[in-house]
Amino acid sequence: MFAPFEAQGVGLHSGEPCRARVSPGPAGSGVLFATAEGEVPARVRSLSLRSQRATVLSCGRASVGTVEHLLAALAWFGEADARVDVEGPEIPILDGSAAPWVERLAASGARPGPRMVPLARAVAVEEGPSRAFARPLDPKEPPQVRVLFFLDGPGAREESLVFAPLEDDFAALVAPARTFATEEEARAIKSAGLARGGSLANALVIGPNGPLNPEGARFEDEPVRHKMLDALGDLFLLGGWPLARVTLTRPGHALNHALARAIAQAQST
Repeated sequence: MFAPFEAQGVGLHSGEPCRARVSPGPAGSGVLFATAEGEVPARVRSLSLRSQRATVLSCGRASVGTVEHLLAALAWFGEADARVDVEGPEIPILDGSAAPWVERLAASGARPGPRMVPLARAVAVEEGPSRAFARPLDPKEPPQVRVLFFLDGPGAREESLVFAPLEDDFAALVAPARTFATEEEARAIKSAGLARGGSLANALVIGPNGPLNPEGARFEDEPVRHKMLDALGDLFLLGGWPLARVTLTRPGHALNHALARAIAQAQST
């Protein structure tokens, strides 16, 4: 249980002022986003096909975007029942990572302890060149998420990261990693009408000679850590992190959503 708190700032894609007030919810209620147009449950069935470079949830006329960083923070603390009152079209991006949400939850009394949900059977999905696989655990095997990511453009490289939810420290290893783009990608994203609120204050931008941010990168492999962050936020739409071995190759939100849908379907059959 934690005390209510709020955060405000710009929306990454809309560029509009946004506010989110986070409060504990009744037991068994799940995470619920309350907007001016209605309530949106944080469940796989709420995933919007309009999701693009962020996770958008919708229910009827109501929708809320860029929920993944807050959901990842709630997941780390096992806060599966919460109400988020939202002003604006999306959750404020803050510094582009989940660290501000982790800090606010901890300051409000939340304690780490991820909630896990069982995996009924192995599932595999593909989205173009991206692939995901999840399988139930063998006896005495801890749950684990592995991300393989290939950074294109100048300084192209392969990065990999393994996160064990019941053993590793999400707050230190994953939460501080910021959303990112290469300089070329950032221009293309802006031209497409997205990331209107994006800046070096809330994103890592990688140029030909390295980060354009004056402070540099927070980790040498910050991109793959942020990919892990997004995946953990998206998978919390299952009501908890999968009690499984999960491998994600070249992940993006489309792959994360496809995997979440496949796991949800496996749980219901």
